[in-house]
Amino acid sequence: MNEIQTECIRCGTCCINGGPALHIKDLSLIESGKIPLDRLITIRRGELVNHPVTGKLQVVGYELIKIAGTGRDWRCAYYADNEGCAIYDWRPSACQALKCWDTEEVLELVGKDTLTRLNILTEKDPLRSLVEEYERLCPCPDMEEVRRSLTDRTSIDLSSLQALVDRDIDFRGRVVREKDLGLALELFLFGRPIFHLLKDVGVGIHEVAGRIRLG
Repeated sequence: MNEIQTECIRCGTCCINGGPALHIKDLSLIESGKIPLDRLITIRRGELVNHPVTGKLQVVGYELIKIAGTGRDWRCAYYADNEGCAIYDWRPSACQALKCWDTEEVLELVGKDTLTRLNILTEKDPLRSLVEEYERLCPCPDMEEVRRSLTDRTSIDLSSLQALVDRDIDFRGRVVREKDLGLALELFLFGRPIFHLLKDVGVGIHEVAGRIRLG
């Protein structure tokens, strides 16, 4: 007879499925340096994400700050096979709330008091104005609408998306050069490049003369 699980056995399943979204109560972990900015990634409003419990893709209607994955994998950067969680003693609130045998507590957290870049970057931080400028110039499209247009074979304005992709790439390139940013910090400040998001929902991507082209 199988025993009913009542406590975390640190199997790593939730960690392998992806790092947690951070909440306001986790801000002290960042301010203290326990979780540095280059270990975070921004999920922008309009992106498609996996629901933390159902695992189904859905468009997110608000910004999320998550612990980054490893390489191209969403596996939490702080989890290692045979070693477990490197920050278990100060793990974020979503990790503490996630009980695989009882999801009620973590579901209560979903979408509530989530951290944003502007919560983290103070008014005096020069990186803050870059984030604000980027959001004005390069808003993230609703990726569910883009995917639906491709699936239903309805009209999709590739010229507008192309202009957005160009602005995104040019803005990132300029900031990376001027501020000497590494990729990890870029992904916190601006999230994943828009052409990556478009590719994930089925938009054709190819390179012509060193530039990304859609279609």
